[in-house]
Order: sequence, then structure tokens, then C-alpha cells
Amino acid sequence: MQKPYYDKPKFKLYQANCLDLLASLPENSVDMIFADPPYLLSNGGFTVHAGRRVSVNKGEWDKSNGLKKDFEFHLAWIEAAKRVLKPHGTIWISGTYHSIYQCGFALQVVKFHILNDIAWFKPNASPNLSCRYFTASHETLLWARKDKNAKHIFNYDLMKNGNWPEDQLKKPGLQMRSVWAMGTPKIFEKKFGKHPTQKPEDLLKRIVLASTNKGDLIVDPFTGSSTTGIAAYLLGRHFIGVDTEPKYLDVSIKRFEDLDHSLKNKFNFESSVPAHVAEWTDKFFHQSAYDKPISFPNENIIRFLTRFRKTIPVQLYRGMNKYNIENNLITSWTYERDIASRYIKNGGELVKKTFNPQSVLLDTTILNVDQKRQLGYDYKIDDKEVLIFGGVG
Repeated sequence: MQKPYYDKPKFKLYQANCLDLLASLPENSVDMIFADPPYLLSNGGFTVHAGRRVSVNKGEWDKSNGLKKDFEFHLAWIEAAKRVLKPHGTIWISGTYHSIYQCGFALQVVKFHILNDIAWFKPNASPNLSCRYFTASHETLLWARKDKNAKHIFNYDLMKNGNWPEDQLKKPGLQMRSVWAMGTPKIFEKKFGKHPTQKPEDLLKRIVLASTNKGDLIVDPFTGSSTTGIAAYLLGRHFIGVDTEPKYLDVSIKRFEDLDHSLKNKFNFESSVPAHVAEWTDKFFHQSAYDKPISFPNENIIRFLTRFRKTIPVQLYRGMNKYNIENNLITSWTYERDIASRYIKNGGELVKKTFNPQSVLLDTTILNVDQKRQLGYDYKIDDKEVLIFGGVG
């Protein structure tokens, strides 16, 4: 077996063709495989990203070689994946209509037993540029078992009764259905760089929790920026990721080391911040004091954030200037007088005020490191920031 590109306990990366790497693994040694194979869509067309028209071309690895060769490619890696899976082991494959039907047929040819197809609905999907088709707002996930007669892992009770705040369709205490609603990757998930088909951490956490147990080995043959590995390591599994592109493996390493540092400092990663909350707070924390303020948070955002407030009145400081005097929707205060003084400009003043708990939208001193990370609050200096509803005393 070749030398790893990166090797840490429970987390290994290889720069290799997945067929070669899978061939080097022992037969019946892997508990679960998650694969997001190339969609083979790089054809010179265009799509929309962040409101802008951008090319769909991702690289040579995503170019089609024609229907026959594309299917042969999917059949080959799926055959290689089946060999290394344990009899009860399962495989997850993600894709759009461009690739998922070929993968599904290949699973049947190789005699996998298909368990489910999952529709991952993306509430924040990009619009359709041509206005001649329905807007693509979902991907399909196939879940299949190697041996039809084996008993695969499915953590049913956790799926039914777990806390899934990121999914607007999941009803508490009811069976989890095969349509999952969750957004695309949050901003903090791409802070070290991004892969063009990167999956959200929430999606991979659910897959890992549903179909593996702690200590299991998970392999991703098209690992990209290793969201599968981040979820696996976070949840106590072992991970092997394979990719041909070193630039994405380097992003994987940065993501892993950031996570590993936080885990070793014993921060709690159990609380997942819903995407609609993270999107609002990330915009708030990264806007300049001189920018036009963002929209007022809706009731769902307020309900979530007000969990992070103290139960007693708090004494806070604010350095006023002509910009933030005018913009009074949500105001930013701090426990630190010296920090507040830095923001006094253009004849402004230092204001000191005591606020009751109901005035506080979010007190960042209550957040742990992972909650700060998910909410986009990643300032180098801890300025002990508190967000106050505008005009409330």
C-alpha cells in the first residue's frame, strides 16, 4: 500500500486513483463508504453561484468521456468498493440526475442490495439561468448494502428521536423520512477553501450517525475537501480519504487540524447551529461598522439565538459614531471599555448602559468555540461582543 499523503490517528489521506487505493485495502475490511463521484458535467456551460454567472467547468476529472466510458468508470469503482466492504457494510452515493442513474444501475449490476434513495432538498439552491427548466434544488443519495442477507447498521432510534435543528421537515419523535431538507455548506465550512461539489457537514454527520458505530472504518474514494472525514473524526470513527488533487487534500488537512485542535481543547460539538441562523449571524459579524446593516432576524433566528444570553442584567459599552447612531436595528456592544473606545470616530462618544436579559439577542461570551465557529464569529481578539435589539433598554 502506498505512503499516505497525510497520516494521523483515525484520519488518513491518500493522493491516488481510487481504484488503485481500493485495490490495496484488505477485502471485507471497511464498514461504510461514502462516495460523491464526479458528475461529469464540465462541458463549457454556465450556472449561478452567489448571484453570479459562473462556468460549470471544474477540471479534467469532471469531463465526460461519453455514455459508455462514463458507465464503465462508475461500474469499476463500485466493484472495487464492494470488495473492501464487510458483508454488512453499506455504501452511500451522492449525485444529480447526470450521474446517479448510472451509479444506481451499476449497484444493481454488481448485486448490491439497495436500501433507500434519499432526496436531499436544498432550500437555498441556485436559480435556473435559462428559465426553461424547473430549478434544480435537490440531489439524490443511494444507500445500499453489500450482502442482501447480512444485517446492516441502522441507528433507527437516533434518527427518529435525535435533535435535527438543521432540517425543517423532520418532525420531533416521528420516523425520519427519505426527504431531508438542509442547506448547502455554511460559510465557516469553506474558510480554508472549497471544493466545487462540497457537501454540508450536517448531511455527512447524519449519514455517519445513521449507518455506522463508533470505531468503524469509513472510506471516501472521492474525498475532495473531506467533509466525510470531518464528520467521521468528529463522531469517533476512523477515516480514509482518497483524491487525485493535492489542492483539495491540502484543504482537507487544514479542516482536520482545525477540528482536531478544538476537540483536544475539549469543546462541545454536540449543538448544531441551523443553516438559516448561521447565514444571518455570519453576515452580521463580518459586515463593517460602515456597511449598511443587514435585515432584522426572523422569529426562528431570534428564538435560537436568545438561548445564548445571561439571566441577569449586563453592563455594556459602545463606541458611537455617526454611522452606528443611524443604524439601530441590531446594535453591537461589549463588556470591554477599552475595546469600545476604539470605535469612537467623527465626534462620537463612549456610551455605558445596563441591559435586561430580554434586550439581548446574543451574548458571545456564552458561546463555546465550535458555536462561535458555526456562527461565523471568528475574531482574533475576544471583544466579548453582545448583540442588543435596537432601541430596547
